[in-house]
Amino acid sequence: MKYSTSGERVLDVASRLFYAEGIGAIGVDRIVEESGVSKPTLYTQFKSKAGLIAAVLERRHQDRAVTITAYLHALPPETESWVLAFFDWFARSHAKPGFRGCPFTNAAAELPDPDHPARQVIADYKTWTRQMLTDLADRDGLPEPQWWGSTLMFLIDGANARVITISDTAAILDARNIAASMIAAAAALPLSNEETL
Repeated sequence: MKYSTSGERVLDVASRLFYAEGIGAIGVDRIVEESGVSKPTLYTQFKSKAGLIAAVLERRHQDRAVTITAYLHALPPETESWVLAFFDWFARSHAKPGFRGCPFTNAAAELPDPDHPARQVIADYKTWTRQMLTDLADRDGLPEPQWWGSTLMFLIDGANARVITISDTAAILDARNIAASMIAAAAALPLSNEETL
């Protein structure tokens, strides 16, 4: 969705503050003060704080989809495992200064109301990530890529949970190692009788 220049400023400030300090800790007054945008302008653009939260997460989803897609397209065609390359992108993201967990997982933990407008945005992002893992598993030639997409998503969500609970930003490396072991084990399995016919 297109926003005015003032709306973009609000999104930038809200995105930074929500991620760094938490959604519940940041009020509209703080966002207005730091963005230099009036409160009526904010409400005209986003209707409510809930609407602003949803817009911030939607923008994050759009930006992440563009970034990850560009990253994967830039990899050489002979990349050994597209799934593990995807995990590598997350590992680099987790290693950046100021990283405090997946913004979508963090938001879900703060927004328990299933009717909050941001909850659908969070679900859409998680569905997109799981589908990306499914597609990459298929590209790697793994059997039952839907199963792989769902299972690998557990690894990413688990790593993100460890960031929230014990500030373990290296957990994604453990998740990648588990994924690599699973892929290696799958490659070592003998073909079934049906597959050899």
